[in-house]
Amino acid sequence: MMKRNTLALAVSLASVPWASQVLAQQGGISAPALEIEEVFVLGEFVPDEKRDTSEISNVLDVEDLSKLGETNVGISLSRVTGLSLVGGKYVYVRGLGERYSSTLLNGTRISSPVPFQKTVPLDIIPNKIVESLLVQKTYSANYPGDFSGGVIDIRTKSTPLEDFANIKLSVGGNSETTAGDGIYYKGGDTDNWGWDDGTRDIPLNIAQLSSEEFEAVEDPQRRGLGASFFNNWDIYEKSLKPNFTGEVELGKRIDVGEESAVGFIGSFRYSNQWLNRFTDFRRYEFTGVDGGSRQTVAYDQMTSRQVIGFNGFATLGYEIDVNNAINLTYTLMRQTEDETQQNKGLSSEDDVTDGTFAQSIRLQWTDNEIETWQLSGEHYLSSLNDAEFTWRLVDGAAFRDSPDTRTYTYAENRDGLLEVVTPNRQAAGDLREVFQAPERNYARLDDSLSDYGFDFSLPFYIGDMDVVISGGAGYYERTRESEDRLFRFDLTTDTPDYVSIMFPQQLFSQDNFAKNWVTVRDFTAGAANAAGIFPFADSGEEVTSYYGSFDAQLNDRLRLQGGVRFEDVTLNADAWGGNTEQGTINAVEQQYDDVLPSLSLTYEFIENMQIRLAWSDTVNRPSLLEITGTTIRNPQNFQLYRGNVFLEPAELSNYDFRWEWYFGNTDSMSFGAFYKDFTNPIEQGKVQAQNDIFTWFNAEEAYLQGLEYDFRKELRIGEWFGVESEGWDENWLDLFTLSANASYIESEVTLLGPDETAADVPITGGRNIAQLNANERPLTGQSDVLGNILLSYDDPDRGVIASIAYNYTGERIALVGSLNDPDVLQEARGRVDVLFRWTWDEFDMVGSGLELEFKAANLFDEPIEWTQGGQVYERYNLGITYSAGVRLNL
Repeated sequence: MMKRNTLALAVSLASVPWASQVLAQQGGISAPALEIEEVFVLGEFVPDEKRDTSEISNVLDVEDLSKLGETNVGISLSRVTGLSLVGGKYVYVRGLGERYSSTLLNGTRISSPVPFQKTVPLDIIPNKIVESLLVQKTYSANYPGDFSGGVIDIRTKSTPLEDFANIKLSVGGNSETTAGDGIYYKGGDTDNWGWDDGTRDIPLNIAQLSSEEFEAVEDPQRRGLGASFFNNWDIYEKSLKPNFTGEVELGKRIDVGEESAVGFIGSFRYSNQWLNRFTDFRRYEFTGVDGGSRQTVAYDQMTSRQVIGFNGFATLGYEIDVNNAINLTYTLMRQTEDETQQNKGLSSEDDVTDGTFAQSIRLQWTDNEIETWQLSGEHYLSSLNDAEFTWRLVDGAAFRDSPDTRTYTYAENRDGLLEVVTPNRQAAGDLREVFQAPERNYARLDDSLSDYGFDFSLPFYIGDMDVVISGGAGYYERTRESEDRLFRFDLTTDTPDYVSIMFPQQLFSQDNFAKNWVTVRDFTAGAANAAGIFPFADSGEEVTSYYGSFDAQLNDRLRLQGGVRFEDVTLNADAWGGNTEQGTINAVEQQYDDVLPSLSLTYEFIENMQIRLAWSDTVNRPSLLEITGTTIRNPQNFQLYRGNVFLEPAELSNYDFRWEWYFGNTDSMSFGAFYKDFTNPIEQGKVQAQNDIFTWFNAEEAYLQGLEYDFRKELRIGEWFGVESEGWDENWLDLFTLSANASYIESEVTLLGPDETAADVPITGGRNIAQLNANERPLTGQSDVLGNILLSYDDPDRGVIASIAYNYTGERIALVGSLNDPDVLQEARGRVDVLFRWTWDEFDMVGSGLELEFKAANLFDEPIEWTQGGQVYERYNLGITYSAGVRLNL
């Protein structure tokens, strides 16, 4: 909306002496010659997007992000009112989980590498590519209909106004990690770049065989197949290196004639970080008779993780003239995690006081990548009252590749020696939280999407009313394919006892395979036939949408906006493997037709003060494989999940109120309240079965309500107390800004209807969900209290930016308990971060500017603690993360 905003600014500033200077800086646009008979000024101009929009929203722009010092979008969004970060990856909007929010890139959807979900892990998206972050909390018809908690629109940088180039290097560490001892395993030669060099690939002679063909191979060829796997099971200790980040960014603008210009921005970012995590890992058995419990697991868990980030961004824009522009944007966001995890301690089926010492190992390499191409156009039709027409063509893809995940357990035998746990030698049935056999797992997920659409808006007058009529249409298609192949190793009955106590590298040697002491089977087809755990799955989503809306300035103070969106949705899913063919008993298709209305009213009842009221109906549909009646292993955590063909969409009615006061150039205060009413909310529960299998089902009803407060004020300390600063253009004491926000949220979900039991809930497979420990509880992941305080200092004369930020997240349910088990709670926690940045524009030795930066996060290192029944479930410290960097502006 480049031109319309510019013209609106011209009108509002027509009587201001310096208006022409302001307009001259907006891409060289001069103020139009306007004859104005009468101008009504109701308040001073405040460049605040959340004030200008007709919806309730929050915005973080480049200036806001520069004061936070965060490196990725996920952490940055946790500073927004009512938002919390869960698992370091997913943002919960107003206490609603990731399934209830939409993440967009420049207004369009993004592919996701997350199994079972469309959610984008926001730690993979760097702030480097961001121009602004919009969080819209009330629904409007121009956004996708599966909007329930809110929409997060990540807006990337566009055509530059001038040429620039910079390079930045930073080094840092973590108090729990850097220079300390970590654990690792031998990988490939290119691991530090985030790419596997083929070391983790399935051996070629095995990859050419299907699971059934593998199982049909007999000895001695079977032994040869087992010996083909790369023998790299052992773990080692090493001192972990500091963290490193390198960034390069450049922009070029070429003016073509008086009105046209071509612009380019390109950036590249590489990061290599290490993280050690030492966790108190505990598990319990709850009796439910007297409320007592027995501890069954007491592990000291050590995890060493190397995270390599590789991000590229490029945008090429062509400003044809003042009315027309075309933009091509490419984003590549890649994150690789190489993780070594060791559990050591006591495990028992009954009571850990009589437990067995066990040691479990997991070695996992995971590539996550998101790639997006976006071609868009923006056109203003001056002959049609400056109507706006925009269009988009989007092609996106994502994948998650986790090749050769290895897991195994050693447990103490009767002789007091550590012996490998296998089905033939030592059953894992009397142990908990162990791996039943040495396994190698190869998992791959591919996600692709296409998004095409257009939007238009036509402004006109009806009497004295300024009205904008908008509309648009779109087509969105997403497909997802996943593959999971599992190999399980065992010792034969002829194997001597001393072989079972060998270290893994010795145990899986070619010699032991040759002697037929170690054997392997492809468990993929067998698991599909025996347990219905299917290795292959496809799912898809197809949405055709239309919308229309209006935005009317009814009088000088009253604004009304409304719209309706129509969506025709088709979901399909299938899973197969073993004796089950593709497109047969597990194939399912669901169709939905949704009509989604919205309405909002903004009333500026006194100068610079307004209230907003909003109402909408939205929907939360089942996601991808949630609708198929099959059991699939989640390659992220190896947990089993079963879809539910009886699952229905959740319907929501949303009500919002916000009072806003803008009392300075950047000073503002707001107070809001919201209420959401759910019908058929989608919840997760356990299937009543021997193994832990989770499924999705429709609960009876739920509600969520809350209050939000937001405050921002420039602190003119020098002016207030009459303190002057000599020799500077501005008193440094007048350059502080205080920002704060707080949210109070409560919710309740009613899982079963009147006179209904767990056996009455329809799920796939003729089984029941496990008995619930409570019929009413808060929504999972919802914290009662959220809060942020930010004190920042911005001195352009001295080139200094500094800030100290505090974030608080209240207690929330992390995992829902079933039967006699209490819910697992994540305890409340606070976090303090600091930033100092100094820019010297006169650094002529190398370039035109030098920037030095220091930042530290999680200063007081409060522990992250999960509890169950008042007892520690998991507890660990993230450590204090710190870095120092230098940037050259060339």
